[in-house]
Amino acid sequence: MKRASEQRVDDLNKLIQVCVDGELGYRTAAKNVSSSKLRTIFVDYAIRRSQFAHELRAEVERQGGSAEDSGSFAASLHRGWIALASSVAHGDIGAIVAACETGEDAARGSYEAVLSSVSSGDTRTLIESQWKAIERAQQEMQHLKNQMAAGQHPEKD
Repeated sequence: MKRASEQRVDDLNKLIQVCVDGELGYRTAAKNVSSSKLRTIFVDYAIRRSQFAHELRAEVERQGGSAEDSGSFAASLHRGWIALASSVAHGDIGAIVAACETGEDAARGSYEAVLSSVSSGDTRTLIESQWKAIERAQQEMQHLKNQMAAGQHPEKD
């Protein structure tokens, strides 16, 4: 059975992978939309996910563990982001936004699972802060998706 500190490092490394997935997903989305507004939103979220992964790596090292450097592309884009690939292939901006929302939903679930096992301290504060940012991102993606469903298309700059 793993010690609590080893489990915490494993959990943090899982969140690093989630952040790498999100970063890659948002970068993919940004490359495949014509709207400068959407591209800016997606690039911003990609940068945030990269920052989250960096913060989590520092926390793993502070805990005495070995941080994940990056995820393998084959293992990435899972848990929701995989839908992005097919959306991009069809050039459907609504589907791209919906795939981003699904990816955020999966990320939120991963963060909630880790939060349930971290009781207090700096690690919990860091994870909660990132989790709240991911919740806001998911809400923004949902808002964009709803706007598009109502005929308000953000890709028309």
